[in-house]
Amino acid sequence: MNVAIIPVPYSLDTPDQGMGKAPAALLEAGLVQRLEASGCAVCVTEAVRIPESSEPPETRMAQLLARLGTEVSRARRSGALPIVLGGDCTTSLGTIAGLLDPADTAIAWIDAHGDFNTPETTISGFLGGMPLASAVGRGLEQLRVSAGLTATVPEGNVTLIGVRDLDPAEEALLAESDVAVVRGVELAGGPKALGRALGALGELSQLYLHVDIDVLDTAEAPGVDYPAADGLSLDVLRSLVERIAGMGNLAALALTAVNPERDPEGRTVRAALDVIEAAVAEAANAQL
Repeated sequence: MNVAIIPVPYSLDTPDQGMGKAPAALLEAGLVQRLEASGCAVCVTEAVRIPESSEPPETRMAQLLARLGTEVSRARRSGALPIVLGGDCTTSLGTIAGLLDPADTAIAWIDAHGDFNTPETTISGFLGGMPLASAVGRGLEQLRVSAGLTATVPEGNVTLIGVRDLDPAEEALLAESDVAVVRGVELAGGPKALGRALGALGELSQLYLHVDIDVLDTAEAPGVDYPAADGLSLDVLRSLVERIAGMGNLAALALTAVNPERDPEGRTVRAALDVIEAAVAEAANAQL
C-alpha cells in the first residue's frame, strides 16, 4: 500500500505548541519505519503551514484547512492513502474537503467527546469541540466553506464511536440527529458492539476514519488536553480500527489530539503508532 503522511503541526491556528507538536513526535518515534516494515511505501509530505499574520483565528484556520484539503486530494490522486497527523480535530474539515465527495463519504469518528457542539450550544467556545457538527452542516458554516467543504456530509453517513463525555446541549443535538452513536461503555466487550452501526459505512464508496487519541483510557494515553475517565483499552481500540479499516473503503485516516508535552514518557505517542499501524495493515489486507 502507498501511504502519504501529512503533518499538520497546529493546535487550532497556533503552530508547534501542545497538540501541534504531535506530528513531529510521531515521526520521531518511528512511524515511517513501522509502516515501511509492514510493507507500505511511505512518503511524508511537507508539513501543512500558513504564514504568520494578524488575521482572526478562524480566517487563519480556514487557510490552513484549505491547504490540508489540497494535500489530501493530491495524495488520493497519486493512489496513496492520506494519513493526517494533527493537531486538533478541526483538521477533519480539511481532510473531508480533500476527499471531494461528501455525499458519498462515510465518517467513523472515534473520540471520547462528541465534537458535536455548535456556536449556540457550546459551553467553552472551543472550536475543536465543533468540527463533526460542522461537517454535517450544523454550525461554523463560514469556516467549513472557506476550508473547501462546500457541501455537507449526510448525518446518516456518520457513526460516532467511543464517546463518553458530552455536554447536555450536545447530547440533545445528537439525539435529534441521524448520527449513529456507539458509546464507550457499549464497547467493553469489543468491536462486536458496533453491530449495524458500521453497516451503512461499508456501503459508501469512501470512508474517513478519525481517531482522537483521548478515546483511550488515560492510563494508556495520558498525553491529552481533555482527559475523560473510563476510556477504551488499547486492545479494544486496535480491534475497532482494524474492523473499520478492513471494510475496504478507507480513503483517509487521521490521528489527532496527542499532546507530547503532557506525556514525557511517550506512552501516548506509542499508543498512537500502534493504532495507525493496525489500521493501515488492515486496510492493506483489504486491498488484496
